[in-house]
Amino acid sequence: MSFNSSGYNKVKKNKIKDVLRSVFLGKRYSELKSIDEQARYMTMNAIFMVAMIPLIILGTTLIGIDFVRTFIDYGIAFLCLVALILMRTRVPLRIIPIVPVTLFGLYCLYLLYTGGFNLWAAVWLFTFPPIVIFLCRMTVGVIESVISFIVTALIMYVPGFMQVTLEYDEIKMRVVGGYFLIIALTIIYERVSILKTRKETALSVELEQERDVVQTMKDNIHQGIFLMDADFKILPQYSKPLITILSYYEAELAGKNFLDILAASLDSKQLQTMKGYFSMIFSKSKSAKVLESVNPISEFEYNIDDRIKVLSTRFHLIEKAGSDSVIIGIIQDITREKEFERELELQKEVQEREMKNMFDVIQIDPMVFEDFIEDTEANFDYINSILKDKSLTEREVVTKFFQNVHAIKSNALVLGLETFGKKLHTLEDDIKTVLDGSEVKVEDVLRLAVALEVIMQEKDSYVKIINRIEAYKTSHQLDSVLLRTMAKAVEKVADETHKKVELKAEHLDISILESKLRKPIKDILFQCVRNSIYHGIETVEERVKKSKNPQGALSFSIKNVNGNAEIVFSDDGSGLDWEKIKTKYIKLNPKAKDVSKNILLSSIFSPEFSTSEETGMVAGRGVGLSLVKDIVKENGGTISVNSSDSGLSFKFVFPLK
Repeated sequence: MSFNSSGYNKVKKNKIKDVLRSVFLGKRYSELKSIDEQARYMTMNAIFMVAMIPLIILGTTLIGIDFVRTFIDYGIAFLCLVALILMRTRVPLRIIPIVPVTLFGLYCLYLLYTGGFNLWAAVWLFTFPPIVIFLCRMTVGVIESVISFIVTALIMYVPGFMQVTLEYDEIKMRVVGGYFLIIALTIIYERVSILKTRKETALSVELEQERDVVQTMKDNIHQGIFLMDADFKILPQYSKPLITILSYYEAELAGKNFLDILAASLDSKQLQTMKGYFSMIFSKSKSAKVLESVNPISEFEYNIDDRIKVLSTRFHLIEKAGSDSVIIGIIQDITREKEFERELELQKEVQEREMKNMFDVIQIDPMVFEDFIEDTEANFDYINSILKDKSLTEREVVTKFFQNVHAIKSNALVLGLETFGKKLHTLEDDIKTVLDGSEVKVEDVLRLAVALEVIMQEKDSYVKIINRIEAYKTSHQLDSVLLRTMAKAVEKVADETHKKVELKAEHLDISILESKLRKPIKDILFQCVRNSIYHGIETVEERVKKSKNPQGALSFSIKNVNGNAEIVFSDDGSGLDWEKIKTKYIKLNPKAKDVSKNILLSSIFSPEFSTSEETGMVAGRGVGLSLVKDIVKENGGTISVNSSDSGLSFKFVFPLK
C-alpha cells in the first residue's frame, strides 16, 4: 500500500485555508453573488477586525487616567466584535455597521471637542466619511458626514466651544477645509462607483438577453446552413444541425469538400453537373431565380451509414466588399415529410378501393354520421392511449379495450351499419374469450389491437363523407343532432326488443354540448337508453297489467346547475330488480356476506355484470354500465341512482372547466 504524501499535504493545506477563510470571512461571503457585495463584505470585515486592535490598546493605556475614554474605546471595540458576529448571520449587511460606525463618528467629534492628544486624535475624524459612506451606503453615509462636518465647524469656530485653544486660524481652516474635501471626494467616488455598477449590471443583463436570444435562435433552427468557397470547401461558419443532417460526426465539417461528402450519394456525372452548377452561381451567368429552378439536387436521396435520407437544398451567392464571394447553402432533412406523403398516397389508394362502402353512408343523415365518425375516432384514440399506458395490467387494458369496442359497436348498430357492427361483435367474442382465460398475455393484447386496426380501415373509407356534410354542421344544431341520434337509438333498440318506447328531451344546454363533455354525455345517454329499454321498460302486455301507458317513456335533460353540468335520465319502467341483482352478485361472489342495497347498486357498474341470461346484439355483456362508470370517473363526475316500482332515474354531475 503506497502513501501519497504530496496529495495528503495538499488536502491538509486546503483544509487549513478553509478553516482560516471560515474564521476571517465566514460562510456568508461565499453565498454573496454580487462582486460589489463581496467587496463591501470584505472591507467591512477588515475594518471591524482592524479597528478593534487600536481601540483596545488605547483603552488599556488610558486605564486609571481617563475612565470615560477607556469605557468608550472598549465599548466601540465590543460593538465591532458584535458586528463581526452579526455579519456571519442572516441580518442584512446594510444595518449592521450603522450603530458602531455612528458611535465611532461621535467619538471622533468628542476627541476633537476635548482636543485629545494635542488634537492629533482628530486625525481619526478624517477617516469617518469614507468609512460611513462605504459601509452604511449613500443615504445614511451622506447624512452622518454632513452632520459631522457641521459639528466640526461649530467646534472649531464657535468661541469657547472647544476645550483647548488653537493659536492659529490657519489650523482651523485646514481642519475644516480638509474634512470638507474628504467628504466631497468620498461622495463623488461612491456616486461614480454606484453609477458604474448600475451601468455594468444593465450591460450584463442586456448581454445576457442577447445571448439568450441568439441561443434560442440557434436551438430552434432546424436547417443546416453553411458557407462554401470557390473550392467547394465548407467554411467554419455553419449551424450545428448541419452535422446531424449530414450525419458527419467523425470530425469538423470546416475545410471539408462539400462534393466529397455527397460523393456516396451522387454518381460521377451528377458530381460534374454540380461543379458546373456552382460555377454558374459564382460567375452569375444566370439570374438567381433561374439558378434556383435548375438546382440538380433541390431534392435528392442522401446515402449515409446504410440509411437513405431525403434532403432539400438551396444555394445563393454572397458577395462581400474586399473579400472573395462565397455560396451560402441551406440543407433541410425532409425524409419524414416524404414518408408522410407516401403514407397519404397509400391511404388514398385504400380509400379508392373501398368507395363502395360509402353507399351505406349516403342513406344516413350527414350530421349524425359525422357525429358517429368523430366518436369512433375518439374511442379509437383512447384505445391507442391505454395500449401505451404502462401503469395498467394486461387484463385492465383488455377490459377498457372491451368497453370502447362495445361503445363503437353500439353507435354503428344504431346507424344501421350492420356489416361494421357484426365485425365488432365478432371481435367482442374474441375479447370475451381472452378475459375468460386464467391469464391475459401481451401477445393477446397485440393480436386484439391488430384485429381492431383491420376493422378500423373500413371506417376510414367513410371519412370522405365529412367533406360533403361539413356545410350542415353548426354549433346551434348540436341539440338537434343529439335528439335525432337518441331517437334513432330508441327506435332501433325498441324494435329489437319488441317494445314501444317514446323519448322526451327536456332542457338542453347548448354551451355544455359545445364543450368537451359532449361525447361523454352522449355515450352515457346511449348506454342508459339501451339499459332502460332492455332491463327497465316492460313489454306492452306487462305495462297494461300494471295499468301503465302501453308505451314506455324515457326522458333526459342537460342543465348548468351552479357551474356544473347536470344530466338526468329517467324511465317509467319497473326499476331495478333487486332479487335478480342479488342472485347474480352472490353467484359471482359466493363468499360475500354484505348484500345490502348499496353493495348491490355498486355491483351493477362492475365489468361483465349483467342480469340478462342471454347475450345478444343489444345487451347481455355487462359492459354498458361499467363503461358509464369509467366515463364518469375519467371526467371527474359523480353518479346518483333512484329506483322505485314507477321507474329508474340516473343523475350525473360533471364539473365545468
